[in-house]
Amino acid sequence: MLESKEKVVAFAGHRYDWHCIGVEDKLPQVLEELIQKGYTIFYDGNYGAFDKKCAGAVLELKHKYPHIKLIRILTYYHHNKDKYETPSCYDGSILPDLEELHYKQKIAKRNDWIIDNCDILVCHIEETYKSGAYRTLKYAQKQNKPIIYI
Repeated sequence: MLESKEKVVAFAGHRYDWHCIGVEDKLPQVLEELIQKGYTIFYDGNYGAFDKKCAGAVLELKHKYPHIKLIRILTYYHHNKDKYETPSCYDGSILPDLEELHYKQKIAKRNDWIIDNCDILVCHIEETYKSGAYRTLKYAQKQNKPIIYI
């Protein structure tokens, strides 16, 4: 269980690399500023290029700030739970209670859970149609979460 004083950063962005060109140049500075403001937990949804770039930036910053934590937020377990071993570079994983949902709803509801349980959202969204990232951004806005746009 996370201590209530720990501040959580979440990410939302596109799954394709060509939507994320240049993001890795801006991420380290944005994340370092958040760390200096007391954010220590970073939630990784592990779904696409933006998430991968964010997780990589957090892992790089762990060398300078070993107290920060990268937590993978799972969508669901396959019947073989061994398939979902968390890589050692993560400090843990969380599986929100989504078992009753149809598998097509689980990613969207997992993203809602991430927003409900974070303190700030870092996002990079270029296209808004049929985008789960855009839906997540709109949900964060509705929940009045602070948002950093990259």
